[in-house]
Amino acid sequence: MFIEHTIDLSSGPVHYQKGGSGPPLLHLHSSGGPRVSPVIERLAQRHSVFMPVAPGFNATPEHATVKTISALADLMGEFARTVIGDKFDAMGESFGGWVALWVAVRNPELVEHLVLEGPAGLRDEGTGGVPADLEGRMRALYSNPAHAPPETRSPQVLADTQRARDGYVGDISYDKALHDALPGIRARTLIVMGTRDTVVPVITAHRLKAGIANAHLSFIYGAAHALEFDAPDRVGPLIASFLERGEAFVVPTPDAA
Repeated sequence: MFIEHTIDLSSGPVHYQKGGSGPPLLHLHSSGGPRVSPVIERLAQRHSVFMPVAPGFNATPEHATVKTISALADLMGEFARTVIGDKFDAMGESFGGWVALWVAVRNPELVEHLVLEGPAGLRDEGTGGVPADLEGRMRALYSNPAHAPPETRSPQVLADTQRARDGYVGDISYDKALHDALPGIRARTLIVMGTRDTVVPVITAHRLKAGIANAHLSFIYGAAHALEFDAPDRVGPLIASFLERGEAFVVPTPDAA
């Protein structure tokens, strides 16, 4: 069960959900906003999962001094130090993966494991991205439209969330400063990509694998971009195993046969 909370930080209030018990896991949401996916429900069985909302998303107030991805990452780092207060694992989807990378860059002493699900921020200009039309967007996010979760937010909240997302991202497709900073990430890292992901081109995964010293790359066959809903039965066990076993997650256990 996830419970909603609010914490006042240096730039303003941050809303978040917390659920589960165990080692702390910071989950940073995609540009669609925070959603408790089947993958998160699985991870909450063994982790205390913290899901902060980026200011401006889902009808939350924007912060006047938090206007870029790196500034948002600094806010999420402040959130983790204030609410979690110790070392933690971090994971992020797409937009949230971009933020999570900056969190790991800026807080190398705190992030132990890092999971990146189709992370944004390192694609070449003119490639990838989410289509503007609904049909194209659904095809890009899900291998099967039936995998999409029901939408309960109003059109106004959705529009405001998209505007907040655009404000953080601006016109940046390739974050060179982030690319240059990747060698500073100490966390053991898992990069997860769908083989049918057209939103984040595969070059992003290869840039991350080459730039982060201790990185593993896994592909989910047939999956599109929204991995936590498109292929939860494969993504959930993969991430859970990585977080619990580290480097040994690639080695089958006797009970996995």
